[in-house]
Amino acid sequence: MTGQEPGRDRLGPERLLAFSDGVVAIGLTLLVLPLAELVPDTDQEGASALPIITDNLAPIGSFVLSFAVIARFWAAHHRVFDGAPRVSPLLVWVNTVWLFTIVVMPFPTEMVGSFPEDPFTLRLYVGTLFASSALLTVMTLLVQRARPPAERTVEHGSGGTGAVLLVIFLVTLVAPGLGYWPLLLLFLTSPAERLLAPLVERGLRRARD
Repeated sequence: MTGQEPGRDRLGPERLLAFSDGVVAIGLTLLVLPLAELVPDTDQEGASALPIITDNLAPIGSFVLSFAVIARFWAAHHRVFDGAPRVSPLLVWVNTVWLFTIVVMPFPTEMVGSFPEDPFTLRLYVGTLFASSALLTVMTLLVQRARPPAERTVEHGSGGTGAVLLVIFLVTLVAPGLGYWPLLLLFLTSPAERLLAPLVERGLRRARD
């Protein structure tokens, strides 16, 4: 059949965002389910509710951290597709893999609560965070490449979080005894983004030329 409109095989960003929002919402909901199960496990007549918190600081901490990180990734995901042209099949597949890292996140998060001292759990958790952030960076580059050269810009957060998480992951490989303290390096994300922005801008200028 001839006369098919160009780009007919491409999705609109609105459909992709709507589907992604639903998956992220499910991922965030799954994070809290293990905590909800702690209440009936400690339900005894006359018992205080405070030990539910004090005896489960590790799973509660991993839940709060994972919730905050996924929320940040979700906000970055929306910025990536803000004003984006129609998305290509490659971008759809990269987005699908990114959603996979989001729905998998409750699994290593619960492992952190159950095995807080296990180096494998530490590396799996940080590795999942890094993979999710790296895929966001890839999607940013794909969206920018789809735009006309004159409209290509540096997105806030392009690569900064991924770079910091890569450093944290490497630290977990060589010094697992530090535990989860290296995750505090995530507070350096904004300075890292400011450092990377000129490099990305330079690359975009070369692409325009």
